[in-house]
Amino acid sequence: MRRPRGFTLIELLVVVSVVAIVAAIAAPSFSSFIVTQRLKSVNAQLVTDMQFARSEAAARNQLVRVRFDSDTNESCYVISIGDRNACSCTTNPVCTAAGTEIRTVRIPADRAVQVAIASGQTVADFGFDPATGEIRIPASDARGGSPSQFGIDTYIDDARKLRTVVALSGRPQVCKPTGSSMTVPACN
Repeated sequence: MRRPRGFTLIELLVVVSVVAIVAAIAAPSFSSFIVTQRLKSVNAQLVTDMQFARSEAAARNQLVRVRFDSDTNESCYVISIGDRNACSCTTNPVCTAAGTEIRTVRIPADRAVQVAIASGQTVADFGFDPATGEIRIPASDARGGSPSQFGIDTYIDDARKLRTVVALSGRPQVCKPTGSSMTVPACN
């Protein structure tokens, strides 16, 4: 007499237990992978938006401003034209009558990624010159002299941080600040 083929209940329970253990071990690293990919995506969007703002300055033949803000709910930036203090992405409406919003990007705090001006920056905004494409950073009494670049950090924590440096020429470049473990060239 032949025995029926198949798996016993005990064998199935052992397989399900092994799969559950492997999933429990893999879940945290998969979650970390997703957040790191989100960081890279937000930073890539930032770089694209800097290039967009520069091209908008030339197309509109006006100084196009980029301003960075944050509050407890989000970090954000707004690309606009008009008065320097007319637009802020943490207010509603984003711009007063003295400014015109071109694009606003908001990153909710619960997404684990933040965008902020790099440490050492004393102003939260800059503009793209329509004739040359160069950046124009407002003067600051605390800094002295004319800054030659503007730094923006996109980060989860100190170990996972990307810095986008917009050079005087208006071209953005991505690097990793000291302490970051991201796989891009180190900042100078």
